[in-house]
Amino acid sequence: MIQYYFANWKTFQSLAMVKKFIKESTKDTFMPNKMHKKIIGIAPSYEHIFIVHKKLEKMELLIGAQDCSQFLAGPYTGQVSIQSLSDFNLSFCIIGHSEARRFLGQSDELIALKFKLLLAANISPIICIGQSLQQQEQGMTLQVLFDQLDQILQFLQSYHGSTKIFIAYEPLYAIGSGMVPSQDELQEVFSFLKTLVQQLPVAKNIMFLYGGSVSGSSVSQLHAIKEISGFLIGKASIDFQELKKIVESK
Repeated sequence: MIQYYFANWKTFQSLAMVKKFIKESTKDTFMPNKMHKKIIGIAPSYEHIFIVHKKLEKMELLIGAQDCSQFLAGPYTGQVSIQSLSDFNLSFCIIGHSEARRFLGQSDELIALKFKLLLAANISPIICIGQSLQQQEQGMTLQVLFDQLDQILQFLQSYHGSTKIFIAYEPLYAIGSGMVPSQDELQEVFSFLKTLVQQLPVAKNIMFLYGGSVSGSSVSQLHAIKEISGFLIGKASIDFQELKKIVESK
């Protein structure tokens, strides 16, 4: 089974850091490809997409974006449209990240709209879902995840496209904290998610990712969850050597 490793660089990267990453990665021979059943995707901030795309496109990496606008072409100052992402032949786009929900007030309805537009443009959406620590302690985890996916699941009941879809489970308390849920907690969540999508027409094209303090030291235990097809990696992914360690883990 192919394993996916998506690097979400957020706004950690300066141009100098991006150039350092590119220099290290192009000199290293480890970079996997489909032949090795490991695929790396990188989501730089918007201003760095061009240089990353230009320098790394020959390395069989997937290049993506960290978010997109719900608007198409038009008078929408400050927005980055899906058409703009398509112009760069981007492969994927992260939507619904907890930071976008929290800081930008993005609703489930808005995220579902972006999801539909990305599929229409043949760009793979990575839809992020996750519960807070308080919600988990109240036994609300599965209900929260269902509510975040509800509108998307309704749409997918009549969708028959072939674009890959990624659902990334990122418990809010794990992001950047160094905390990773227990094996039992993860198994419960991913089994639940698999049950939600298994009757959909595109079930075979839906992959599950885990995100939240993914590192070279934590990723080995995550491989034990058979439903996980890959990882959404935050701060650890800006360091080429750390990303390499994660990708090479078993």
